[in-house]
Formats: sequence, structure tokens, C-alpha cells
Amino acid sequence: MNEVSEENRQKVGSVTALFVLCALILSVILSLLLMAASAPKEIALLVGLLALLLLLWVSATTERRILNSLPGGRLAEGDHPRITNLLEALCLSTGISPPQIHILPTKGRNIAALGRSVNESTLIITTGLLEAATRIELEAVLANRIYQIVSHRTALVTVAVSTFGLEIGPSPFRIRPFALMSPKLKQKTGLLVDPSQDFSGDAAGTGITRYPPGMVEAIEMADNGTLISETSPSLDSLWLFPSKPETNRPSVEARATVLREM
Repeated sequence: MNEVSEENRQKVGSVTALFVLCALILSVILSLLLMAASAPKEIALLVGLLALLLLLWVSATTERRILNSLPGGRLAEGDHPRITNLLEALCLSTGISPPQIHILPTKGRNIAALGRSVNESTLIITTGLLEAATRIELEAVLANRIYQIVSHRTALVTVAVSTFGLEIGPSPFRIRPFALMSPKLKQKTGLLVDPSQDFSGDAAGTGITRYPPGMVEAIEMADNGTLISETSPSLDSLWLFPSKPETNRPSVEARATVLREM
């Protein structure tokens, strides 16, 4: 895990630096276009600077805005003790602080991890998952997301969503400054899930529980009921299972088959 964690940590730094560079280039291009359109130089430079600051501010506040946009809220003390107990045990075995928990009221059976820091992360758990999962299945999916956090995979995906996955503006008029990125580059930054990441993540998560059949049962429980209408397609990489129908991610059947063969 240490090698994977270090690699993801380095990618976080690289993606962040690349984003700042791209944001600076976009602001310079905007200023040059305004000057070419006969705008006063001072105004053009000011607009470019404001655009740069806006991109950086939107990026820095992405996590908070994602959570604020979701229905439901933070798990209240005393609610769902089964989750709290399982999570505390898993975090104790991996040496991290327990993540905050956001309960999302929706029928989709899914779970997501969000956060740039290993010890300051949030799990988004749907009520559909809580109602459908057994204790063993719930432990398996929690362990999967904990592994993603510990290995800094969650940090990488969160940074990718907060930078090259930026969405600015209200829903009908959202602007995505980096929407034209190639799928290959999106996979390298963590914005688009590489199908192999799902397979390797499933296997690595079972290393925490030491019970692969639990994850097989969890995958079979999820079946095809994992879609989440309450979130944006750009956040799909945060979720354990595909949250949108348009996806390049492997089917639950394929993931269960691979685990059975372990």
C-alpha cells in the first residue's frame, strides 16, 4: 500500500500544479483577447486576474459546495450505530481518523469518499445502501472506501474533481472550463475512473477485512441499483459503484467474478 499511497500523493501534487498553470494560462489568454478587442489594458489585466482568482476560489471550496448541494446531512450522534461501530474498528486497524458521514436519502445503493486529506474526509452513504446491506456487506464497502482514503486515491480523485472537473454556475448554465480534456488525460488525473482501478480497489479493500466473499456479496447486493440522480456526472469517480448510466466502468457482474477467482 505504501507504494500506491506515495504514487497517488505525487499525482496530487502534479495535478494541483498543472491546474494552477492551466488557470494562469486561461487568465492570460482572456486578458489578451480583451486587449485584442480594444479593451483598455488595465481592464483586460484586471478581468484576467479576477478570472484566475475565481477559478482558484471555486477549486478550493469544491468539497464544501458538493456536500452542501446534496440532500440529507451529517450523521447525527446515536443514529445508525452499526455504521459508527464498523467505521471506528476499520479506522483503528488502518490508523486514520474516522471520516465524517453524510447520509444521502436516495434509493441508489452506493457509497462515496470525498476529501483531500486522509484525516479530514467524508463518506457519503445512501439510505438505499443502509436499508439493503447486511453487516458483512456494509463492512466490505466501508473497508473499500477506507482503503481509498488511506492510499490517497480519494485525495487524488477529490483534487481532480476540484480542478479539471470544475463546474461553475447554476445547473442550467454550468460552465466547465476543462470539458474538452481527452478521456486518457482524465484517467491520468483521476477525473475519469480507469476500469482497472475498480478491480484493484475491490481486491485491496478486502485486505482490510480479510474476507473477499463479503465484498462479493456487497457487489451482488448493489446489482444494478447504484445510480444516484442527485449528483453530477463529473462526480462519478468518487463513488464505489457507477452513479450514472453513461460509464466506462466495469459491470458489477464482472467485478464480482474477479473477486470470486481470488
